[in-house]
Amino acid sequence: MAQLVTTLVAELGCAEPAALAEQLVTLADGAASRAMVLNEADYGRHARAAAETLLAHAFVPPLR
Repeated sequence: MAQLVTTLVAELGCAEPAALAEQLVTLADGAASRAMVLNEADYGRHARAAAETLLAHAFVPPLR
């Protein structure tokens, strides 16, 4: 999964695709685990919000 996500974010132009992919996959794994433990099928909404934040910051040009 991490390799697939790495490829996808690299295609989007992420400067550090492997790092971002690991963060996103870890987030997805954690959300799936929490959903199972809490028996809350829509727990992914929290992961989505966090993923949106990660993606928004991954493509911001570096400060000079």
